[in-house]
Amino acid sequence: MNEFVDFINNNALLDTTTLAHSFSWCNRQIGKKRILVKIDRALVSNSWLLANPNWRCKILQCKFSDHSPVMGWCNKSTKPDNVPFRFRKIWLEHNQFMNMVKLSWSEPMCDGPNHLVMRKLKRLRSTLKAWHKNTY
Repeated sequence: MNEFVDFINNNALLDTTTLAHSFSWCNRQIGKKRILVKIDRALVSNSWLLANPNWRCKILQCKFSDHSPVMGWCNKSTKPDNVPFRFRKIWLEHNQFMNMVKLSWSEPMCDGPNHLVMRKLKRLRSTLKAWHKNTY
């Protein structure tokens, strides 16, 4: 058993089974004789987690065996790039928000007065979207 623990530590493996149940094995006893242990795990390296940032893993409910199945999956972000613009109230609390809006609005644009406000708003929208993605 110590060799296995040494292997995990030497390779800097991380246990990713953190969702759902806390234990993966049960001796199927009742009362004080019941034993619950986390035996089954999904171990991954830190570099693997960095390459798969949406990785999730959970211990499922035990049905047919004394061991619970462990299931892992990667959540892919299904958020499209052309998400409609939404103003967020939390932006008003950020100390850099107003300065960023002033900078975006004060940048010169070569356009006629009819389209100037519309183009500045469009530029501000893309600036706010990028700022939100980087800040929050």
